[in-house]
Amino acid sequence: MRVDRAVVVLPVPPADTPLAEACLEHLVAAADEAAAGGVPTTVLLATSAPAALERLLASWAPLVALVDGVDLAVDHHPRAEDAGQLIDAAAAEVARRAAHGGTGGAGTGGAAGTLLLVTSPDVVVGPGWIAEHVRHRRAGARASTGPVRGGGDHRLVANCALGLDLLGAGGPPLSQLLPRTGVVHAVTPVVARTRVRAPASP
Repeated sequence: MRVDRAVVVLPVPPADTPLAEACLEHLVAAADEAAAGGVPTTVLLATSAPAALERLLASWAPLVALVDGVDLAVDHHPRAEDAGQLIDAAAAEVARRAAHGGTGGAGTGGAAGTLLLVTSPDVVVGPGWIAEHVRHRRAGARASTGPVRGGGDHRLVANCALGLDLLGAGGPPLSQLLPRTGVVHAVTPVVARTRVRAPASP
Protein backbone atom coordinates (compact mmCIF):
# COMPACT_ATOMS: atom_id res chain seq x y z
CA MET A 1 0.00 0.00 0.00
CA ARG A 2 1.26 3.45 -0.74
CA VAL A 3 1.84 6.16 1.84
CA ASP A 4 2.14 9.69 0.45
CA ARG A 5 1.58 11.58 3.70
CA ALA A 6 1.27 11.02 7.44
CA VAL A 7 -0.97 12.96 9.80
CA VAL A 8 -0.35 12.55 13.53
CA VAL A 9 -3.27 13.47 15.78
CA LEU A 10 -2.28 14.55 19.27
CA PRO A 11 -5.33 15.26 21.45
CA VAL A 12 -4.55 17.99 23.99
CA PRO A 13 -7.38 18.57 26.50
CA PRO A 14 -6.68 21.66 28.64
CA ALA A 15 -5.61 19.53 31.63
CA ASP A 16 -2.93 17.83 29.50
CA THR A 17 -1.36 21.04 28.18
CA PRO A 18 1.67 20.77 30.57
CA LEU A 19 2.45 17.32 29.10
CA ALA A 20 2.25 18.38 25.46
CA GLU A 21 5.70 19.96 25.11
CA ALA A 22 7.70 16.82 25.94
CA CYS A 23 5.46 14.79 23.66
CA LEU A 24 5.69 17.34 20.84
CA GLU A 25 9.49 17.41 21.03
CA HIS A 26 9.59 13.68 20.23
CA LEU A 27 6.82 13.87 17.63
CA VAL A 28 8.66 16.57 15.68
CA ALA A 29 11.82 14.44 15.65
CA ALA A 30 9.81 11.45 14.38
CA ALA A 31 8.09 13.64 11.78
CA ASP A 32 11.47 14.94 10.62
CA GLU A 33 12.72 11.38 10.12
CA ALA A 34 9.57 10.38 8.24
CA ALA A 35 9.80 13.46 6.01
CA ALA A 36 13.47 12.72 5.29
CA GLY A 37 12.31 9.25 4.19
CA GLY A 38 9.86 10.75 1.71
CA VAL A 39 6.69 10.95 3.82
CA PRO A 40 5.68 14.56 4.55
CA THR A 41 4.08 14.71 7.98
CA THR A 42 1.61 17.00 9.71
CA VAL A 43 1.47 17.03 13.50
CA LEU A 44 -2.09 18.05 14.33
CA LEU A 45 -2.85 19.24 17.85
CA ALA A 46 -6.55 18.69 18.54
CA THR A 47 -7.86 20.83 21.38
CA SER A 48 -11.00 22.34 22.82
CA ALA A 49 -9.05 25.33 24.19
CA PRO A 50 -6.50 26.66 21.65
CA ALA A 51 -5.58 29.59 23.92
CA ALA A 52 -4.01 27.09 26.32
CA LEU A 53 -1.55 26.11 23.58
CA GLU A 54 -0.47 29.64 22.58
CA ARG A 55 2.87 29.58 24.43
CA LEU A 56 3.68 26.10 23.14
CA LEU A 57 2.86 27.06 19.56
CA ALA A 58 4.79 30.32 19.82
CA SER A 59 7.93 28.38 20.70
CA TRP A 60 7.51 25.43 18.32
CA ALA A 61 5.90 26.86 15.16
CA PRO A 62 9.00 28.85 14.04
CA LEU A 63 11.25 25.82 14.52
CA VAL A 64 8.92 23.43 12.71
CA ALA A 65 8.61 25.93 9.83
CA LEU A 66 12.33 25.41 9.16
CA VAL A 67 11.97 21.65 8.71
CA ASP A 68 11.17 20.51 5.17
CA GLY A 69 8.16 18.25 4.94
CA VAL A 70 6.90 18.80 8.50
CA ASP A 71 3.88 20.92 9.41
CA LEU A 72 2.38 21.82 12.78
CA ALA A 73 -1.33 22.62 12.87
CA VAL A 74 -4.10 23.08 15.43
CA ASP A 75 -7.69 21.87 15.11
CA HIS A 76 -10.18 23.51 17.47
CA HIS A 77 -13.07 21.32 18.59
CA PRO A 78 -14.97 23.35 21.20
CA ARG A 79 -17.58 20.66 21.90
CA ALA A 80 -15.06 17.89 22.65
CA GLU A 81 -14.96 17.15 26.36
CA ASP A 82 -12.13 14.62 26.58
CA ALA A 83 -9.21 13.12 24.64
CA GLY A 84 -11.37 10.44 22.98
CA GLN A 85 -13.78 13.02 21.61
CA LEU A 86 -10.87 15.17 20.42
CA ILE A 87 -9.36 12.20 18.57
CA ASP A 88 -12.68 11.32 16.93
CA ALA A 89 -13.37 14.93 15.93
CA ALA A 90 -9.86 15.47 14.52
CA ALA A 91 -9.83 12.15 12.64
CA ALA A 92 -13.23 12.94 11.12
CA GLU A 93 -11.98 16.38 10.06
CA VAL A 94 -8.83 14.92 8.47
CA ALA A 95 -11.02 12.41 6.58
CA ARG A 96 -13.37 15.18 5.46
CA ARG A 97 -10.47 17.29 4.17
CA ALA A 98 -8.99 14.32 2.31
CA ALA A 99 -12.37 13.60 0.70
CA HIS A 100 -12.39 17.19 -0.58
CA GLY A 101 -8.96 17.01 -2.19
CA GLY A 102 -6.90 17.89 0.87
CA THR A 103 -7.99 21.51 0.99
CA GLY A 104 -8.51 23.56 4.07
CA GLY A 105 -6.04 23.06 6.83
CA ALA A 106 -3.81 20.23 7.86
CA GLY A 107 -2.28 19.63 4.45
CA THR A 108 -3.68 16.14 4.02
CA GLY A 109 -3.52 14.36 0.73
CA GLY A 110 -6.01 11.82 -0.59
CA ALA A 111 -7.38 9.21 1.82
CA ALA A 112 -5.80 6.22 0.07
CA GLY A 113 -2.27 7.55 0.52
CA THR A 114 -2.66 9.12 3.97
CA LEU A 115 -1.60 7.32 7.14
CA LEU A 116 -3.37 8.60 10.25
CA LEU A 117 -1.42 8.13 13.49
CA VAL A 118 -2.61 8.78 17.02
CA THR A 119 -0.79 9.15 20.31
CA SER A 120 -1.32 10.86 23.64
CA PRO A 121 0.29 13.82 25.45
CA ASP A 122 1.52 11.54 28.22
CA VAL A 123 3.47 9.39 25.75
CA VAL A 124 6.86 9.97 24.13
CA VAL A 125 7.66 8.25 20.85
CA GLY A 126 11.01 7.28 19.41
CA PRO A 127 12.48 8.96 16.32
CA GLY A 128 11.48 6.02 14.11
CA TRP A 129 7.88 5.79 15.36
CA ILE A 130 6.17 7.25 12.29
CA ALA A 131 8.57 5.55 9.88
CA GLU A 132 7.86 2.16 11.48
CA HIS A 133 4.10 2.59 11.15
CA VAL A 134 4.66 3.67 7.52
CA ARG A 135 6.74 0.54 6.92
CA HIS A 136 3.94 -1.67 8.21
CA ARG A 137 1.38 0.13 6.04
CA ARG A 138 3.52 -0.23 2.95
CA ALA A 139 3.87 -3.95 3.73
CA GLY A 140 0.08 -4.28 3.65
CA ALA A 141 -1.11 -3.65 7.22
CA ARG A 142 -4.43 -1.83 7.32
CA ALA A 143 -3.60 -0.68 10.86
CA SER A 144 -0.77 -1.10 13.35
CA THR A 145 -0.28 -0.61 17.06
CA GLY A 146 2.21 -1.31 19.80
CA PRO A 147 2.63 -1.38 23.56
CA VAL A 148 3.07 1.61 25.82
CA ARG A 149 5.75 1.15 28.48
CA GLY A 150 5.05 2.52 31.95
CA GLY A 151 1.43 1.66 32.53
CA GLY A 152 -0.62 -1.41 33.28
CA ASP A 153 -3.21 -0.65 30.64
CA HIS A 154 -2.78 -0.53 26.87
CA ARG A 155 -4.80 2.26 25.39
CA LEU A 156 -4.97 1.40 21.72
CA VAL A 157 -5.01 5.05 20.67
CA ALA A 158 -1.77 5.86 22.53
CA ASN A 159 0.26 4.14 19.79
CA CYS A 160 -1.66 3.36 16.63
CA ALA A 161 -1.89 4.08 12.93
CA LEU A 162 -4.37 3.26 10.22
CA GLY A 163 -4.96 4.11 6.62
CA LEU A 164 -7.29 7.08 6.35
CA ASP A 165 -9.28 5.13 3.77
CA LEU A 166 -10.59 2.95 6.64
CA LEU A 167 -12.33 5.96 8.15
CA GLY A 168 -13.80 7.54 5.07
CA ALA A 169 -15.93 10.65 5.28
CA GLY A 170 -18.95 10.04 7.49
CA GLY A 171 -17.74 6.61 8.69
CA PRO A 172 -17.72 5.42 12.31
CA PRO A 173 -15.57 7.36 14.78
CA LEU A 174 -12.00 6.15 15.19
CA SER A 175 -12.68 5.13 18.80
CA GLN A 176 -15.35 2.70 17.57
CA LEU A 177 -13.57 1.53 14.45
CA LEU A 178 -10.34 0.21 15.97
CA PRO A 179 -11.65 -2.07 18.74
CA ARG A 180 -14.34 -3.78 16.69
CA THR A 181 -12.80 -4.32 13.28
CA GLY A 182 -9.76 -6.43 14.04
CA VAL A 183 -7.70 -4.45 11.57
CA VAL A 184 -4.45 -4.51 13.54
CA HIS A 185 -2.00 -6.59 11.54
CA ALA A 186 1.34 -5.35 12.81
CA VAL A 187 3.05 -4.32 16.01
CA THR A 188 5.37 -1.33 16.26
CA PRO A 189 8.13 -0.62 18.77
CA VAL A 190 7.23 0.29 22.31
CA VAL A 191 6.59 3.91 23.21
CA ALA A 192 6.94 5.16 26.77
CA ARG A 193 4.95 7.30 29.14
CA THR A 194 6.51 10.68 29.74
CA ARG A 195 8.12 11.38 33.09
CA VAL A 196 6.69 14.92 33.10
CA ARG A 197 3.78 15.24 35.49
CA ALA A 198 1.02 17.81 35.33
CA PRO A 199 0.95 20.01 38.44
CA ALA A 200 -1.78 19.23 40.94
CA SER A 201 -4.68 21.66 41.00
CA PRO A 202 -4.51 24.16 43.89
